[in-house]
Amino acid sequence: MVEKHWAKKKERGSYWGIVIVLRAYQYGGHWLMRLILAPVITYFFLTGGAPRRASLDFLRRVHSFAGEQSPFVAEPGWRQSWYHFWQFGLHALAKIDAWVGKVSKNQVRNCGDTHFDDLEKQPKGGILIGSHLGNLEVARALASKKYTRRMNVLVFTQHAQSFNRALKNVNPKVDIDLIQVTDIDMGLTILLKERIEQGEFVVIVGDRTSVTQPGQTIDQEFLGKPAAFALGPWILASVLECPVYFLFCLKNSDDGHYDLYLNHACDQLKLPRKSRREALQPVLKAYSETLEKLAIRYPYQWFNFFDFWKKDSQ
Repeated sequence: MVEKHWAKKKERGSYWGIVIVLRAYQYGGHWLMRLILAPVITYFFLTGGAPRRASLDFLRRVHSFAGEQSPFVAEPGWRQSWYHFWQFGLHALAKIDAWVGKVSKNQVRNCGDTHFDDLEKQPKGGILIGSHLGNLEVARALASKKYTRRMNVLVFTQHAQSFNRALKNVNPKVDIDLIQVTDIDMGLTILLKERIEQGEFVVIVGDRTSVTQPGQTIDQEFLGKPAAFALGPWILASVLECPVYFLFCLKNSDDGHYDLYLNHACDQLKLPRKSRREALQPVLKAYSETLEKLAIRYPYQWFNFFDFWKKDSQ
């Protein structure tokens, strides 16, 4: 059976379903939510064949590639895959914690070469390229509460929009700056360029291929095998003519705090049209190697539940 592009897969869940979950969280806290989540996660695990296989393949690939540095004592099986799904549910709760103010700056440990304080001092904004590894919501929420610079977050799925709309339904005071897009066109580029000139920042993920142009990719080695990475975020960074950073936020299982990796990639990404792919290789390699290193260290926080190495054209 041919597997669909990630963006064309029907999302499981609805806006009102999310509202019900958020209300349960609001009145029952984590204990009630965990009781609700356990059967829900198990249901999705048992009925979601493709995501379940993708999870197991990813965990086993990490184990094989990392060798002696593997985070697993033996090859992962279905139990580890279920736990992978379970962590996805817990990180959804962590998103809520972040936006309702239950995560403090004291729970976040800076592990990168740049601090948000450094960004605050710059006259111009920039672009932060993240991923579906970890929980960017925590970093985004803390930045919006502590700093004056606005974060413009590009989202490509209805699910992301539904989650944040439901969150506002439960807590109208939540400040979320989302820009839902299906494609990065000239109008959007001009808007973002103006905002960056005003000192704002753009947040976009770099680990999923384009919704409307799935073939616009470039191959890069990831966990021992070429994977397709979208050109879009990097072309956008080039057109915006601004500093580029990598942003990852992952929960440390040892103490429950968050490890924030904000790393400076370049002052300006220049991608000449005739040699775009060659010019992109150094920064894309740095991004994929960072993603790879963190995926090995925090494997259960990888939330791409599809065949990451499958070509869009296949």
